[in-house]
Order: sequence, then C-alpha cells, then structure tokens
Amino acid sequence: MIQVHHQFVKRIAADLHRRCGVHEGAKVLVAASGGADSVALLRGLAMLAPRRRWRLELAVGHVQHHLRPPDEAEKDAQFVARLAKELDLPHLRADLDLPPSPLQGEGRGGGGAFENQVASDPHPNPLPKRERGPGNIESWARRERYRALEEMADAIDATHIATGHHGDDQLETLIMRMLRGASVRGLRGIAWRRGRVIRPMLRVTRNEVTDFLHALDQPWREDRTNTDTTRWRARLRRDVLPVLRELRPDAARKAAQLGRHFREMQELLDHTIDLAADRLRIEDGLATIDRLEAREMPRVVLTGLLRRLLIESGVGADQLGGRIINPIVRAIRDREGGQRRFDLPGDRRIEVTRQVVKLI
Repeated sequence: MIQVHHQFVKRIAADLHRRCGVHEGAKVLVAASGGADSVALLRGLAMLAPRRRWRLELAVGHVQHHLRPPDEAEKDAQFVARLAKELDLPHLRADLDLPPSPLQGEGRGGGGAFENQVASDPHPNPLPKRERGPGNIESWARRERYRALEEMADAIDATHIATGHHGDDQLETLIMRMLRGASVRGLRGIAWRRGRVIRPMLRVTRNEVTDFLHALDQPWREDRTNTDTTRWRARLRRDVLPVLRELRPDAARKAAQLGRHFREMQELLDHTIDLAADRLRIEDGLATIDRLEAREMPRVVLTGLLRRLLIESGVGADQLGGRIINPIVRAIRDREGGQRRFDLPGDRRIEVTRQVVKLI
C-alpha cells in the first residue's frame, strides 16, 4: 500500500512548504481536470492532508471549458466528481461558455457558473460576459480557468489553489518562450507561487507522475488534444523532450533551476527599474524623464521602465512586444535632435525631443 513515504509524496510535501509557503491548517482548492497530473496531485495531497504536520482542508475544483466534444469533456467532469466523492472531499465545478466571435455568430456568451456539488443547496455564481481578447482560444481558456478557480476559492475561503504543473511542463514552457525570443521575465518560466496559486510539483517529472498513479492503480483521463502535433507543445512533447531526456535525464529539474535563476535576475532588474522610476517627473498626469538620463540607462533597464510606464497607463502587456518598444528605445539612445512621436495602443503616445522623453 502506497503511503506518505512514497518519493512522489515526499517531494511535493517538501516543496509545498519550502517553495509554496503552505502551512499547517491551510485550506487548499485542488484544480483537477481529470488528467494524470492533477489526479496525482490530488491523491498526493489527500495522503498528506490528515497528517499532524499538515492538517490540510482540501476541496476539488473542476473547470469545464466546453471546448472539446461534449460527451468527452463531460466524462472528464464526471470522473473528477466521482474521485472527489471517493476521497470524501468537497467538489466544485465551473462551466464556461465560449465568448462570441465572428466565426461563431452570437452563440453563447463568455460567462459561466459554478456550483458546490457537495452542499445540499447549490450556490450558482454567474461569471460575467467577457469579450475574447487578443490571442487564441487557448489563452482565453487559460485566463478564464484561473478566474473561475479564484471565484471557487473565494466561495469556500480557500487560502491556496493547487495546480498540477510539473517539471516537464516547466521545460516545455522555457523552450517555447526561448523560441519566441522571450526576455528575462518570460524565461522565469512557471512560478512556484503566484498569489493564491501554487504549483508544488515543479520538481516532479511526468514519468514520476504516472509511476505514482500506476503504483496506486489509479486511472486518469487522457485529453486527446494533448497529442495534436499541430500544436507547439504537443510537438515538443513528442519529438524534442525525449531527446533532451536521453541527453540529460535531469533536464526537467535543470529547467526548474534555470527558471529560479531568471526569477532572481528579474527581481534584481525590477529593483533597478524602481530606482530609474524615481527619476521621473510627473506633471499634470504626464510622465517625463530627462533624455540624457534615459540614454545613460542600460538598455534592459530603459526597456523595462518604458514597459512599466505604458502598462500602468493602461496599455496591455501583450501589446508591448519588441516591434513597439525597440524603435522608441533606439530613438532615445541615438544622438539625433528634433521631435519624434510614437503612437501606441490605447491612445497613448511617447514623444522624444532633444531634452526629454514624455509619455502622453
């Protein structure tokens, strides 16, 4: 019989405390899709929960996106509900509707609802309709999934939301971001903790996840979209990661270390940007900085300062790629005079003169 001394359970227990900041008596909502990763996390946490060191209060949260064939997705939801019942844990479910798009017509809106399926009286909580923002349907689903999990956590006063991201996910993420030309911020990878969301499995590999489930004789659900090799991540998983593991069996753990290193580098950069922001002059709601001072900043600091100013002024972070920022940085750092104007998303603009850089 598998107990808490299993290597998988011991590893997530260590990082649950050290990396994720979870302490005795915490109330944790476990995000469970029905896939191997989330099922392993749920079973591992369920073993730890009654231990005197932990005394965790667990609940299970499932988000139904309605992106896959209804019968297949609903079987996932029913599987999670049955597993929660077997473990005698509260179960909450959120149903999301696709936002309207030109291809869908009016269709169903971008809202949904969740209910506590353990309580005798369901607590419907409509999610407000939301237009689909920039990016593909996967980014919409990811954003709405976390929003739904946060609302579930609010409903039960959970202190943490645990997700089943593991070391191979970290490795895939870092490779994808590297290929997209990510900055230091992007190369931080998946965080152990962000707000209430915790990921205690980042030192665990996919093989360790499935070995643990096989040892328990615990089934899980497979999402067929994970093998769709028209998607970057699935292609990396099939064709690239096996080669990396052959070259370096500890590749996933090295990715976790690299992500932590870049996170520390970003903290240092953020501190330097804070010092640069102290040189700004704010007059009548306009931010101005002496151009000579801006020119003397390291390029990475100047870029970070401009991004921060624009995000704080309401421009979306996903609208501030190198194509937008780099020409402004070049204009500030060159030796030309005159006035140059850069029109930006959100009706914002930056003006570069001989003396100053001004955000309008």
